[in-house]
Amino acid sequence: MAIENLGGNLRDYTTLRVGGGARQIVRVTTDLELINLVTELDQKSEPLLILGGGSNVVCADSTFPGTVIIVATEGVDWAGERVRVAAGENWDTFVTTALEHGNGGLAPLAGIPGSMGATPIQNIGAYGVELAEFVSQVEVWDRTAGIRRILSANDCEFEYRGSVFKKDPNRYVLLAVTLELASTLEIAIEYQQLADVMKQEVGTTAQSAAVRDQVLQLRSSKSMVLDLADADSNSTGSFFINPTVLHTEVPPGCPSYSLGEINPRAKTHVKLSAAWLIENAGIAKGFALSVGDSAIRVSRNHTLAIVNPDQGTAQAVIELASYLRQQVFNAYRIELIAEPVLIHCELDQITRN
Repeated sequence: MAIENLGGNLRDYTTLRVGGGARQIVRVTTDLELINLVTELDQKSEPLLILGGGSNVVCADSTFPGTVIIVATEGVDWAGERVRVAAGENWDTFVTTALEHGNGGLAPLAGIPGSMGATPIQNIGAYGVELAEFVSQVEVWDRTAGIRRILSANDCEFEYRGSVFKKDPNRYVLLAVTLELASTLEIAIEYQQLADVMKQEVGTTAQSAAVRDQVLQLRSSKSMVLDLADADSNSTGSFFINPTVLHTEVPPGCPSYSLGEINPRAKTHVKLSAAWLIENAGIAKGFALSVGDSAIRVSRNHTLAIVNPDQGTAQAVIELASYLRQQVFNAYRIELIAEPVLIHCELDQITRN
């Protein structure tokens, strides 16, 4: 099997634009290529990193000591209200395709960067909607068993920004996701901020196309849509997960949200706004630990994003993220958890004095 070595550095394949080189960086376009290459590398015990859109990773500045596989598989196959989508398909493009096909339920998830194969890992969610609501099954290559498997939604163990794929990151290679999408071009508005911009009440319905347009405008205003003209969009999106705490532990004034039915702790716990915690711990939009226009910094449009406006390093990202986390802990005794996957790097331990 002759697969082209793309070369370059990981910064060329990630939205945060940090990361060193690798022994080889290759692109695969079929499931068979992907399975065969993963099997070959596993037999050699060679380190392996699988990327789609590279939108939710922070790769270390050092050289990755193995192979990086860029998944570029294609295919969107409809069967009534069920649709099988290959792992390499662009997520936001698919949301638009689904809307054109008469399936508008994914509209609140418009504008999220990355590929389909990454979406179940994080159980992506936004504006009151999570991917888990739509997943029927996920096709995977099980590296441990050496077989191709189909996992049900229950098998995926979805939770808030988590899944079995995130808990056991080295076991499964995602090949395709099958979704159940109702044939409707209307959607209920379940998130207050979205309801406000649409001038509606939470629980009322709106046209999916209008929801998608408003979501894209909201995300763009926060630099959460990839834009070559916007340096603040060079990020992983939200760097920290909204923390979960007991109802009794909510800081005064901090917005809190129901966990929903997907989490068994929903009756006793709530999510807090990580952005609010960061801001109220004294971190302003645009904050940086170093000086200069190219410095790694907090987004000027959203305190939950860490951005790389020019040629910043992964080490600088880690230093800033560790500082933000420490400041929030100092102020509220709440420990923020990184949302992106950290490749050969990790945040500093929190000082608990």
